[in-house]
Amino acid sequence: MPTEVKGALELRKAIKKFSPELAKETRKELASLLAPIVKTARGFIPSQAPISGWGKASSNGRFPEWSSAEAKRGIGYKTSPSKPNKSGFRSIARIVNASAAGAIYETAGRKNPNGRPQAKMRDVFIPSTGERYKTSTGKNYGKSNNPNAGNIFIEAMDQYSQIKDANNQTGAGRRTSKMKGRAIFRAWAEDGGKTNAAVLKAIENTKIKFYSAMRAK
Repeated sequence: MPTEVKGALELRKAIKKFSPELAKETRKELASLLAPIVKTARGFIPSQAPISGWGKASSNGRFPEWSSAEAKRGIGYKTSPSKPNKSGFRSIARIVNASAAGAIYETAGRKNPNGRPQAKMRDVFIPSTGERYKTSTGKNYGKSNNPNAGNIFIEAMDQYSQIKDANNQTGAGRRTSKMKGRAIFRAWAEDGGKTNAAVLKAIENTKIKFYSAMRAK
């Protein structure tokens, strides 16, 4: 869960510059705290394609091929600062999902529980090839000719793992609508805030060690 620690980035920079061994020790400690969440989250990834036909990439290349191994490998942790988000926040420790298919599995239905609404379809004709097909009129709408395709897709995901809200855990942190998912956020929610608290404690202990070492010099 996102937790705001004022001055954490500046502290990290100072430790890295003046106490590199402490910086290395801190990264190892944070990694050891995040690793169990990563392992749990990977366990929520199904061992086969959640829905028939997802075992290969789409013909237009817009929908990623499903690979359980890749989706599992895509879940990991980082203990280096992230780039600032739209609100200017940066994380110094986080769990990430680098798999496109894994990210779809994680979040499908988070915004639209029954799938994206189906827009009106329009006929398309390509004179040079004589090809005819139907397509949606809006980018935020479902593209399938089956109006129930979105709902069917999400129901297939839910058979393996339903979306859990990680905002329900205890402890300090920012609550956002994006803290919901089937793998990472489910693992984070079931952790109940213990890892969040442990990360905060580790950062605070590092701060105490660093200032004690500086005073001793």
